[in-house]
Amino acid sequence: MSCPRRPRNNPSSKPRAVLLQRLLFLLLFVLLAPTCSRAQQFTFRHYGQNEGLRNLDVFKVIQDKQGLLWIATENGLFRYDGSEFHRFGPADGIQESLILSLTLDSSGRIWTTTNDHLYYFDGARFQSVPTGSHPMQFAAVQRLATLDPRHVLFLDRGTLMQVQQSTSQPPAQQVWTAAPYFTPQQTAAHPELSQLHSIMATSDGTIWLGCGHRICRVKDGQLTILGPQQSLPDESWIYLFFDRHGWLWARSPQHIRVLAPDAARFAARDIAPNGLSTYSGAGLLTFTEDVHGDLLTQTDTGIARWNGTGWRTFDRSNGLAFDAISTILSDQQGSIWISTRGHGIYRWLGYGQVENWTTEQGLRSDIVWPILRDRESRVWIADQLQLSQLDDTAKHITTPSALAATGLPHGTGLTQTPDGALWILHITGELLRYDPSRQRITFRTKIPTSARLFQDSAHRIWLLTREGLYVVRHPDLNPTVEKLVDPAVSTDAFADAAEDATGNLWFLADDHLYRLTSGHFNQIAIDTRCTRGQMRNIAAAPDGTLWIGGGLSTLLHLRVQGTQTSILNTVSTPDLVSTDVQIVRFDHRGWLWIGTDLGLNVFDGTRWRLLTEQDGLISNDTDEGAFFADHDGSIWIGVNGGAIHLLHPEQLFSPTTLNVQLKSATLGDRVFRLTGSRNVWRWRDVPLDIAFTSLNFDREGSLLFRYRLLGLESAWTQTPGHYLHYAAMPPGDYRFEVQAKDPAQQKQSQIASFTFTIRPPWWRTTYFYFFLAIFFTSLSVLVWYWRERSLIRRQQVLRKLVAQRTLELEAEKAELLATREELRRQATRDALTGIWNRSAILEVLERELERAGREGTHLAVVLADIDHFKRINDTHGHLAGDSVLRDAAQRMLESVRPYDFVGRYGGEEFLMVLPGLHPQDPCPRLIELQQTISDRPFPYQDKSIQVTSSFGVVWMDSPSTTVEDMIRCADQALYEAKAAGRDCIIYYTQPTTNDLPTF
Repeated sequence: MSCPRRPRNNPSSKPRAVLLQRLLFLLLFVLLAPTCSRAQQFTFRHYGQNEGLRNLDVFKVIQDKQGLLWIATENGLFRYDGSEFHRFGPADGIQESLILSLTLDSSGRIWTTTNDHLYYFDGARFQSVPTGSHPMQFAAVQRLATLDPRHVLFLDRGTLMQVQQSTSQPPAQQVWTAAPYFTPQQTAAHPELSQLHSIMATSDGTIWLGCGHRICRVKDGQLTILGPQQSLPDESWIYLFFDRHGWLWARSPQHIRVLAPDAARFAARDIAPNGLSTYSGAGLLTFTEDVHGDLLTQTDTGIARWNGTGWRTFDRSNGLAFDAISTILSDQQGSIWISTRGHGIYRWLGYGQVENWTTEQGLRSDIVWPILRDRESRVWIADQLQLSQLDDTAKHITTPSALAATGLPHGTGLTQTPDGALWILHITGELLRYDPSRQRITFRTKIPTSARLFQDSAHRIWLLTREGLYVVRHPDLNPTVEKLVDPAVSTDAFADAAEDATGNLWFLADDHLYRLTSGHFNQIAIDTRCTRGQMRNIAAAPDGTLWIGGGLSTLLHLRVQGTQTSILNTVSTPDLVSTDVQIVRFDHRGWLWIGTDLGLNVFDGTRWRLLTEQDGLISNDTDEGAFFADHDGSIWIGVNGGAIHLLHPEQLFSPTTLNVQLKSATLGDRVFRLTGSRNVWRWRDVPLDIAFTSLNFDREGSLLFRYRLLGLESAWTQTPGHYLHYAAMPPGDYRFEVQAKDPAQQKQSQIASFTFTIRPPWWRTTYFYFFLAIFFTSLSVLVWYWRERSLIRRQQVLRKLVAQRTLELEAEKAELLATREELRRQATRDALTGIWNRSAILEVLERELERAGREGTHLAVVLADIDHFKRINDTHGHLAGDSVLRDAAQRMLESVRPYDFVGRYGGEEFLMVLPGLHPQDPCPRLIELQQTISDRPFPYQDKSIQVTSSFGVVWMDSPSTTVEDMIRCADQALYEAKAAGRDCIIYYTQPTTNDLPTF
């Protein structure tokens, strides 16, 4: 079909009304044309007060080696673990609320400064470090660095100070000392050293300083000052940064300079062309390097990124709805974190992976349909109102004048023929041919309401309408639209088409599937039970199978043989996030892309992967058929919100690991040890609380946790939360297991676990049951005995003499029992102290050794000796010595546990048997026992006698250990304690069965 020629008109003869009409149209176009923006749209996740970051004025953010984020704010230091922000305060050792700076030393230790104090984190709490006799005055920006864990540098009012930890004392007694780093002579010779703005230390011990209007370097004790002779402007350099290639980046409020390794002069790296290197914002100058090696810093309007050849800038038009940036951090997963002065923290979603194009970048509508890159590398995007051109080199969207003058609502089809012309189909049925080289529309026609446009490998253009099929057989020679009159397809309502590897064309109608082979259409039978709804999308896989989706209950994967189909698979949740399928397409890799109303699913032939707004997409709701596989492997998707460009789809199935961490576990007020030895607690009517998290910050919002508490439950339970609360736990042995899962990536972490034991209450112990057995047995005996006595009494009425004699015998029996009990007590108790005597305590030790070996529990034996006891007897008399022995025995009895045993071994020596005492943490119990003797004097008459003691301690380490082994080893340890000066505790650390122990 050709357009009729219009008669030529002489411009001079045009009516004035026509000229005014065109001028008015041109003015209207200029006013309504979208504004060009410099770059694409990005999305960010905000962390503020609603997320637990209670102060939004952030000075610094760093990440420790474990992966936790540390945040210095105007009102406290916070740590973020993926589930919550924990604030460190006075209970954690930090007395001030204004936290100005943070840094990490080579050992992974956290250092922080307040306005006038320096702290480091020892793993449990913060310790204050003395910084000299006069008050310090710290500041934000780059004023804290570490040479190594024992040498910390900081700036105090422009002076470089060094805090150094001594190494001569034991670790618990090591002290910190502070002093100026430079001598007065150095400062007098170089006045710049008293006007320092920034500090940075490298791993080789080199110190870099922003000094005065210069940059100073201290290496191997040698000072070098860099200035104008090294092409460095005469300015204050307040932030220094080394990238992974060893380039030094320096920034002042006006300029950016870089010094290459071994270079003699700095090179200019000012942000061009807008002069954004000049910074006057409320933030703090910063640099970071992302995972791709690009360098990021802030501008007055947003962020600038250096890619090795030039700068790209990002501002509010790209989604950066914040300013006053204080930190830009690239974390261990490659996510970019941005902290601000007054707006909290933002995380850049999909950084380096996703670009979004919206009305902010020039689209006329944020509902996008077909996308195409033409042979001149121009990207064309058809939105709800217009077809626009994206120049992704210049990073802006425009509409050619010829297209702007033509209303192009809701384009459903877009393709380019070999002659370079664009063919555009609209839902109303209007078909256009546009020549980009001449910027002219060269063909226009109207067909029925249309669904899709499709170009096959023979360059024929197929037009799928609601009233049959149309074709343009020769679009580059004589474009003519022809309706197919084949009865099989002439009246059906078509939705999509595809071409397989053998050249067969497949046409999908609402309820039918057709194949075009050798010019003939065949209807392919599909099980109608699988096609309830409306089929709207079809794609041909590289293996010749077909995938069909739309308003069906599942995504169909089928194979066609002749005119019959066999269903190979049906895909629905959880692999497919939604069955409302808008896109079914294959890319050049053979990956299947499924666009839905809830996100974008990708299938590489083995695994499914889900992309959503959590991954940086501008919207989850994809538009029908809005898919383009670019020549470089990237993917374009149209959504209700704009156009999405996935830059590196090949990284979607990268083998990144998922981690899970146990944060805490408490039983009432008792805190569990999550690593190491097993937790053993006595039962109490208190709840069990467990907290866990994952440090995969880039997957926040997508993670689930599956857990189980073996001993209480065997099946796994799933939760999106990070906390569990169990009511009062029954006694038993337990093992808690938790695992992080990412359904969108079909990944899961290793299992984290810990074990614990809750011992039963006393009324449910074996001992109590044994007591009950004895009690009821005794009661039965007493009842029987009472009954026998009653019979005897009835007989005694007749036999008085026998009864009287019986009573006498009973009295004698009672006296005998009392006498025997007294003899037993005298035989087992020490006459002086009242505690177990030597033979009794040895029997106790033998019994406890046998029990510990049988039950596999710990057993400690302590041989204690009163130091210089002979001196007490010689000085104060033997009665005083006896008094000291009695009091010492009583003190030890009061200090031991109810199930511990204390006996007099001989003279001034005592033997203590301590069941269940763990050999890994004995100090508090034994020190307390020793201090019961030495912590206060022993009174005797009107005197006070100061007494100390020596302890020899040994643990049973083998079921074959004998009493003699334990006594010998404890005695050897006691001997060593006396040799060491007395008044101490010596632990026997060699095997108890070794006949020749060594210490």
